[in-house]
Amino acid sequence: MEKKRAALCAEGSGCKQQAPTPVGFTGRKSEDEEDEEMVELKVGQDSELENQDKKQEVKEAPPRELTEEEKQQILHSEEFLIFFDRTIRVIERALAEDSDIFFDYSGRELEEKDGDVQAGANLSFNRQFYDEHWSKHRVVTCMDWSLQYPELMVASYNNNEDAPHEPDGVALVWNMKFKKTTPEYVFHCQSSVMSVCFARFHPNLVVGGTYSGQIVLWDNRSHRRTPVQRTPLSAAAHTHPVYCVNVVGTQNAHNLITVSTDGKMCSWSLDMLSTPQVGLFSPKHKSILVKKIPT
Repeated sequence: MEKKRAALCAEGSGCKQQAPTPVGFTGRKSEDEEDEEMVELKVGQDSELENQDKKQEVKEAPPRELTEEEKQQILHSEEFLIFFDRTIRVIERALAEDSDIFFDYSGRELEEKDGDVQAGANLSFNRQFYDEHWSKHRVVTCMDWSLQYPELMVASYNNNEDAPHEPDGVALVWNMKFKKTTPEYVFHCQSSVMSVCFARFHPNLVVGGTYSGQIVLWDNRSHRRTPVQRTPLSAAAHTHPVYCVNVVGTQNAHNLITVSTDGKMCSWSLDMLSTPQVGLFSPKHKSILVKKIPT
């Protein structure tokens, strides 16, 4: 029976085959709908932007004149005072000078910049001066720079407690021009050097004030590391630590001025350190006694 039915269907006697459903018709329809939705979204976004612009225009109020209270509040505000203070200086420079009137000495402009400009406004480590033998375990007590040779710097040091057989006082002359690691000159004495300076008008002399009260004078032309001159330990000179030494005057008339912690100031001639020329003493009552010491 099944064979007969199959034959009848093949001959078309009552068996109809269903037509296949077209493939992909539903997919094409969904793509068209998505395109229409994208267009509607774009139109909606444009309309929203236009509405936001209109709202901003409505919110912006027209300018109005400030009340007297508002004016006083602005005039006394910190921001206005800072602005007004800086502006005054700028205007004064503009009226009097032809140079860069906008230069700010407070450094505010440098704080806003990066790179080499900002780095140049800060201190940076360049090099250190240290000698293993003479600087170790010693404290730097004073420094001075040579007026005749700006690349030379002298530093004084106190005693090294770990080396009792070494000199208590040391003064080292360092050269900042050359990258050498050793001092240019080494000077020392038997008392800690509390103050030091290059002798003005005498580029070869270095003056030191010691903890014992002595004033010592070194000469770099001499092959000796010890002082070529020193003051005596007497009541006419210093008997307390000397914390200030300086050469004052002119090329033809100058003196060495020294001050110790007991309030005594002495004036010396660099040619003769045996006796001070003038001694000033300040006792506890703050009065100044002037004593002319005969030479």
